Amino acid sequence: MAESGSPRFVKSLEGVPIDLRARMQAGRFETLTDADWTEAERWIQRHRAGFLESLLPLRPAWFSGELMIAAVADLRVVRYMPHPPPSGRLVDFAESERGAGTGKPEFDRSRMVGMPIAVGPALDGPLMLVEGYTRCCQALRDQKVGLFDGLPMPLIVGVTRQIPGWVWWW
Repeated sequence: MAESGSPRFVKSLEGVPIDLRARMQAGRFETLTDADWTEAERWIQRHRAGFLESLLPLRPAWFSGELMIAAVADLRVVRYMPHPPPSGRLVDFAESERGAGTGKPEFDRSRMVGMPIAVGPALDGPLMLVEGYTRCCQALRDQKVGLFDGLPMPLIVGVTRQIPGWVWWW
């Protein structure tokens, strides 16, 4: 749902029926039929093929949980970033990205469709964020200026000891 609701992703869905794109973009997932989900999943797999084709053979075990914002700050960024921070830490990437700067929170938990996704060799890390950059960076910038709600960030984590050999790993 997070991937299919991403405005950036939905714009790339050339060939997907306009009605399906509109419902996904509006977050009306309850209106999607099984055939709609099959269509969306096919396009998501194509869009994320670089990640999925190299990650899924590592057979990560998937877990869901929460991270405090300090732990989110320490997440690594994927290697493909055009200008990754020298530290490789998400907090430094968030600082390099320009936020809204309106004096209002950027991060809106109520609009979060899916959970960010991270991978690592163990649950206790190190972990690298692979999905959810916008949400996490917004939360980190809000934290810096005192606008973050303080609640833990829900997260899905894929764990495999083979992850340090993954092409996108630091």
